[in-house]
Amino acid sequence: MKILQLISTLLLLVIIVVPSFAKESNEDSDTVNVVYQCDFADPKRVHLMFNTLNNAVKYYHKNFIDFEIDIVAFGPCLQYMMKDFKNTGFVKKPYINHGGPTKKGTASRFKGLQQLGGDNIKMFACGNTMKKKNVKPEQISDGIEITPAGVIKIIDLQRDDYAYMKIK
Repeated sequence: MKILQLISTLLLLVIIVVPSFAKESNEDSDTVNVVYQCDFADPKRVHLMFNTLNNAVKYYHKNFIDFEIDIVAFGPCLQYMMKDFKNTGFVKKPYINHGGPTKKGTASRFKGLQQLGGDNIKMFACGNTMKKKNVKPEQISDGIEITPAGVIKIIDLQRDDYAYMKIK
């Protein structure tokens, strides 16, 4: 009789607990996850990337859709995530502070995107590129995380079902 009560209790627990786990995994899948690869220096491509990012963020906000967008910069794109160029393999270009649709350059667009997207936007700087170009962590703009290898970060995010975007 006690075995029958134990089995009944266990079955009842399974009936109660399993649906709650299923609900949690369904809620996670409702979040749109996107990773942008930024590995180019061309400011026109960077501004196009910002246009698509701004459009996506506005759409998700307007339609109350949960999202996370990660931008991974490596190679020549790392310059867009820097605030100090002294003694690095990068030279500060005029378009970082001037030009583009806002006439304030790419630096202000990064800040604007961070404000618009809030915690839903994450930016990553490639540690490998930083080493190669002699960029120190304190030379990276505020709010940007350093990842050991940009390409590995992208691969890992894609393995976690992030949609992959690259502006051509």
